[in-house]
Amino acid sequence: MKKKLVTIMAVLLSASLMACSSSKETTKRKTKKVSGKKTEAKSDDDDEDDPTEKTTAKDDNGAKDPDKNGNGDFSPDLTFEITTLDGQTITEEEFAAHKITMINFWEPWCGPCVNEMPDIQKLYENYKDKGLLVIGVFSSTDMMDDVNTTIDSTGVKYPIAPYVSAFDRFQTGYVPTTIFVDENGHLLPVSNGYGDNVFVGSNSYDDWARLIDSYIA
Repeated sequence: MKKKLVTIMAVLLSASLMACSSSKETTKRKTKKVSGKKTEAKSDDDDEDDPTEKTTAKDDNGAKDPDKNGNGDFSPDLTFEITTLDGQTITEEEFAAHKITMINFWEPWCGPCVNEMPDIQKLYENYKDKGLLVIGVFSSTDMMDDVNTTIDSTGVKYPIAPYVSAFDRFQTGYVPTTIFVDENGHLLPVSNGYGDNVFVGSNSYDDWARLIDSYIA
């Protein structure tokens, strides 16, 4: 799989960065919209409901089959276990079945997150037969009505699941944040300056497609 970093970085730098910061206080971590408003931290003792509060779920940190994709190179950088809203269990083993996995962290109160979801659905439809898996992850479990309304209104069919703590390492303080993983479970070097292997902000269909093409082609 070719990593055309020069081309990818040009695409990312030219992309318009749009994301959301929360106006609500968060527990344990800060989440902001890239419209620029910072949140204020609060103590872990505050029991107020918060849409950015991560859910409590099982994490699977055990080693998986190193030969899952048949080439002996499966050594995932990320181990996790999530249960989608449809009841499907997904772990890092799913990486081996796809050339590239796109994990998009979003929230129903984030306009740019919601606005790009139809484009991400279009990506999923156009590239799933070429090896793309898309997973949407949200932490606003206290806003499930809004989550379900968003899914219905955007026509999303790719897997959607609540946040688990295995994803803590990718918290940038902004949503949407997106990561990419290859078939060997390795994080791809997709970044626009907010941290290693993370792209912060929404993106257009064309720019996402160019990035995915560079890895799938």
